[in-house]
This record gives sequence, C-alpha cells and structure tokens, in this order.
Amino acid sequence: MSRRRIFALLSALVLATVPVLVQAQDTAATRPSNPKKIIEYGWDVPFTSYVRDNIRAMEQLPFDGLIFKLHAGGQVMVQRPIPEEKFATDFAAAPEIKWDKFTDNFVMMWAASDQDWFNDQHWEAILHNAKLITRVAKLSRSVGICFDHEPYGFNPWNYTITQHKDTKTFPEYEKMVRQRGSQFMRAVESEYPGLTVLTFFQLSYFSQLLIPMDPAKRQDQLSTMSYGLLPAFLNGMLEAASPGVKIIDGNESAYYYTDKHPYYEVFHRITQRAKLLIDPQLWSRYRNQMQVGQALYIDQYFGLRARKVPGHYLELEDQQKWFEHNVYYALTTTDEYVWCYSEKMNWWKDKDVPVGCADAIRSAKQKVAAGKPLGFDLAPIIKKATETQRAEIAKLLKIKKADIARATTSPPVIDGKLDDEFWKTATALIPFGPLAETNKKLTAETTARVSYDDKALYIAVRCQEPEMKKIVTGGIRHDDDAIWMGDSLEFFFGVDGKTLPFTHFIINPAGVTWDALHTPETDTSYNPTWQRAVAKGDQEWTVEVAFPWEALKMKTPTPGTVLRVNLCRQRSGAHELSAWTPMAGGFLEHDLYGHWTFR
Repeated sequence: MSRRRIFALLSALVLATVPVLVQAQDTAATRPSNPKKIIEYGWDVPFTSYVRDNIRAMEQLPFDGLIFKLHAGGQVMVQRPIPEEKFATDFAAAPEIKWDKFTDNFVMMWAASDQDWFNDQHWEAILHNAKLITRVAKLSRSVGICFDHEPYGFNPWNYTITQHKDTKTFPEYEKMVRQRGSQFMRAVESEYPGLTVLTFFQLSYFSQLLIPMDPAKRQDQLSTMSYGLLPAFLNGMLEAASPGVKIIDGNESAYYYTDKHPYYEVFHRITQRAKLLIDPQLWSRYRNQMQVGQALYIDQYFGLRARKVPGHYLELEDQQKWFEHNVYYALTTTDEYVWCYSEKMNWWKDKDVPVGCADAIRSAKQKVAAGKPLGFDLAPIIKKATETQRAEIAKLLKIKKADIARATTSPPVIDGKLDDEFWKTATALIPFGPLAETNKKLTAETTARVSYDDKALYIAVRCQEPEMKKIVTGGIRHDDDAIWMGDSLEFFFGVDGKTLPFTHFIINPAGVTWDALHTPETDTSYNPTWQRAVAKGDQEWTVEVAFPWEALKMKTPTPGTVLRVNLCRQRSGAHELSAWTPMAGGFLEHDLYGHWTFR
C-alpha cells in the first residue's frame, strides 16, 4: 500500500556512466516510436476458442488487443511437462482467429511455482511448457506472451524461502536464476523469434533500491525482498534476447494513481534509475529493448472493490473522469502498451460494466492522438472523495490520551539501549495500532515510554522486528527525502487547541534523521537541536530521543499543560504503518493527534 505523503517521489537521479562501451553486436537498433495501445485483461480473460468465435463482437470495444488464456492452462513453471496433446484445442483455434481492430494480443503465462532453480529436470519441463504456450502465440498471430510473475501460489522469486537458502548464497542463486532467464528467453524465441513479452511489473517494483546507496547494502536488501530474484531473471532474458525482442515493465502500481505526476516519475524510474539493478554490460540492451508500460484498474476508480477506496465516494460522473484521467496519462507516458485490468465485471459479456467506462477510454484516446489537453482538473475530485472517506473513518476513531509523569531521576544516557533507571518510572504508552484505513493486523509490536523535566521531553521506543534482515533504511544524510522509503519512527508535536503549527521528527534504524516545521507549508530548514540514538538487537531496534522544549517551539510545561502528539512507525518490508493514536490513512492527519497531559 502506498504511503500518503506530502512529498512527491524522488526526482531524477544522476546515474553513473557506463565504464566500458558495449560491443556493437550487443546493441539493438533503436526502434521508432509506436502508436499507444490499450490491452484488456481481467477476471473475464477468455479462452482461445471464445476469442475465435466472438472476435467480431469483441472488437467493438475500444481496445487495441487483449490477453487470452489457453485450454491447456498457463502455469508454465511447473515441475512436469504439459503433454502436447492438451494443446490440441488451442493449436486448432489459434490460427482461426480473424483479428482486425485488435492488432496487439498476448497469450497468458503464470509463473507461480515450487520448482527448484537448481534442478535441471524441472527446467527441462519448464522450457518445454514455455515453448508450447509460445507456439499458440505464434499460431494466433499475437505479438507475444504475457508473463505474469506474481506468485498466486508458491513464490519462486523470494530467496528467503528457497529450497537451498541454507547452503547457497543469494549471489549463487542470482547466478542460476540469470541462467534460467536466458534459457527461458531462448526457449520462447525458438518458437517465436523477436516476440514481445508483457509483464505486469518489473524493476518499477524496486523503487526503494533505485537510489544512491552502497551497492553491498542494495544487494543485502534485495536478498530479503519477496521479488528479490526477479532482477536476475530479467538480466538473463536481456542477455539472451535477440534485437527484435521487447520486454514491457507494466508498472502495476499505476492502478492507484490519483494525479499525473507519478506517471512521469515512474517513466524516469524505469528508463534511468532501474539500471542500478541491471548489469552495466546490458545497459544498451535495456535502453533499447525494455519499454515503459502503464496499468489501469477499473474497480478502483468505480468503487467496485470490496474494500472501500476513494472511488466509493464519487458520483458516477466523477468516477468516469478519474478513469479518463488515468487512461489519458497512462497513454501519455507509456512507450506503447497500457493494460486495463478489472475483476467485478465482464467486458465480453457486457456484464456489470460501469456506465460510461468505454466512452472514457475513447475520449482519452482521441485526446492523446490529437495532442489535446485532458480538459479538466482531477485534483478537486480526488480531494473531495478522500476527505469524505477520511471523515467517515475518523468518526470511528477514538483519540488517545495519556498522563505523562515528571522524571524523578537524572536524565538517561541517550545511547538507544533503554537500560537506564530513568525509564522504569516513565509513563508507558499503550502499543501502537494499525491505520484505520487498512486495519491490518500488525506482526510486530511497537511500544514507548515517556517522561520529562525542565530541560527536555524524553521518549524511548522499542520496535519489535522478527525479521531484522528485511529492514530497509532510506537516506544517507540529515533531511534526506529518501528516508521516506524505508523503516522509520516519526514524532509529531503541536500546541493544544491548535492543529497548526506542529513539529515533525523522523529517525530510521541507521540513525539518519529528518526534521521540519509544518505551518501548513513544510519547512525543512527548521533544524533544531535534539539528541537521539539507535541500538539494534536480534529481534528489535530501539530508539532514545531527548527533545529540548525550544526544539518543540514551546516553554517548559507546568502541571496540566497539554501537548498534541503522535508517534508513528513504518515497517517497509512488511508494508505496515502503525501509530500510538489511530490515524485514518496517513501520518500527517494532525487534527487526529492525541493528547499528553503533563503531571
């Protein structure tokens, strides 16, 4: 889940230049720009024979192609070869599809698998299966295959659960997975030279790693991620691909975009920053053969999901505008392909399709083709929806309060260890809870203790972390915006009776800090003096901080003084956001902050 922030994602980063020129034969010819195309996919995905029998009616919809599935199945990375006779219906139907308006079509492959990357017998079966599925793509005159590597079953990309993780290192796995990626590409090209491979996401997924950092640290963090082996497979595919092959990073995260700016950021992320996960010897191939794709999620915009999202709080006309906006900017920022996903509807049987959905696609396509502006501002529409959603959630929240005891001993040594006598008499806060918007059950507890004296406010926080190796730390220096992209603790303080101004402090497990004053503008030039320290254990990291009262822009409190406050935590690897007093959907909801009364 994306974190609501007042900051945009990092802007363009300067990448190191290629130290050695790649030989001419490793460089694919630069392709001319292509018309933009929208490809349909969803729970209504049809079989080969259905497409053959209904293609004329299907092509009345405003798409440029579709993804379809096979009667033989599409689970390619299974341990046993699929008998060729199972493809008989697909082999017969595929050549009989009479495409006209649908010029760009794909055959589906699913990659969930408990195969062993080091088992040659498994891979003989996988390559056999890949060839047969690709043969249908060739017979049907599709442009290629859609390789969906999301694990709907066992996850083959997660090193931490692989069969040999106790005896083989992550680099050893990367080497083998890269080899398998090359074998896979050679196998599909043996059936269909120069095909296009559409993926729903690729390196766009790894935004927190695509920033300047120690390469060893990047490698270590990659080894703990659920898709950590995916870049190695992509490197292998690029290494083996002929110059005519195109691979699409479909940027599935675009499902949830609510303004145009993320589209442009992700284009830069995929085309430039992503090269940090590509072998420099393959950079020219990556540049010429990888394409930026974009995604649409109709259920999100029209409020069809079981979980409430902003689309639930929009009138039909505004739902249509949100969809048209995202179609417009998806087409504007894709190299060639936009894929349009849905679950609670069926385009082909005209079942539960939202009113105006097809017209929104047509309108956006016409505007993009003609070079016309979108013609409306989405911001007030989304603002109204999110405010309505937040107000509904906020009604259910109970703002927390705590009495803060004055210190009775000398101040603690700020070393992060939490072993001072001082903390035994400090006020213990109740554990952090999840954000109300998700209400996700937390898998790691966060607790805090608080006290004060005439000089400062003292806080100790214990962050339980059962998977210390999966901690992600963003940023390398004070006030580095990359701190938002990893694990962190945040502290918010404001005067009672006012929502603004409030002070804001962040610290991460590496001890990197960030601070600002919100007025509501965010003034990061506000750099007060405050003490802080981090310590790490086997299954936790702990923080001690001392905030002088002037750093909080207040006088030394007297008994009865009330401070508006919240403490929040982000666990990046676990995708968990938590807070001492509950928030509706983000950490900056300052009107919901709790109250500390000093005693």
